[in-house]
Amino acid sequence: MSEEEQRAELRRFLKNRRARITPADAGLPMTGRRRVPGLRREEVASLAGIGVSWYTSLENGDADGVSEATLSAVADVLRLSESEREYLLALAGHLCAPEASPTPGRAVRDTMHAIAFPAYIITADWIIVDCNVHFRRVWGIGEDELPFNAVDRLFLDPRTRKMHGSYFIANLTPIIAMLHSSLGRRPTAGLRALVERLVADREIRAVWDDYNIESPLLPNTVTIESLAGTFRYETLTLPIPSASGASYAVVVQVPDDSTRRRLEM
Repeated sequence: MSEEEQRAELRRFLKNRRARITPADAGLPMTGRRRVPGLRREEVASLAGIGVSWYTSLENGDADGVSEATLSAVADVLRLSESEREYLLALAGHLCAPEASPTPGRAVRDTMHAIAFPAYIITADWIIVDCNVHFRRVWGIGEDELPFNAVDRLFLDPRTRKMHGSYFIANLTPIIAMLHSSLGRRPTAGLRALVERLVADREIRAVWDDYNIESPLLPNTVTIESLAGTFRYETLTLPIPSASGASYAVVVQVPDDSTRRRLEM
């Protein structure tokens, strides 16, 4: 992310989260007419124990010299989740984004293929570079389709979009929250192009505009009507460390008991 883009996203993020906190949420009395939703800048500054000019500069995108302690105090006032706190630290330059994804080694690939549940290897740019036979069977992935973008294939492709049925928005919502985080930390051309394709869909655009942010490492629960019948699972993401940080991961789709018995059959 360029410095200008990072400053712009920091402005947008803080303004958005400040607007979501009401005076009552912060324990402040409602006095007089308020021209803006949520807290005022001076109220955030006061509750965080910092100067108004300091907070104003921060919300204008200038994080130079701002300590982690100050950011933590602001996060407390804005009631940020753990994922949102990490996102704020990243935007303020206190967390480093991973470098370009290296090629997973043989040990990683062999381990992924040995897992009894659907599993795949995904890069920081959301590209699935390898998957096991169980994942292929559940999602109908051909052997010649790798690599592919996970969101493109699992949510936008007409064949697999049908598999989500009435669960489409519920299944997509946590993915969009993770994409927000990924794009803020590392806005590559590939991720930007993906978001453009997503928001062209009116139904998906409404989810995107909610501006929820979650760590890509958090589990999420999915229900689909797969080629093997109803498939309910929870994702388990296992980051694979490298010299430059965890830039890819093995993702396992851990099925519930009924789905597990169906897959065994």
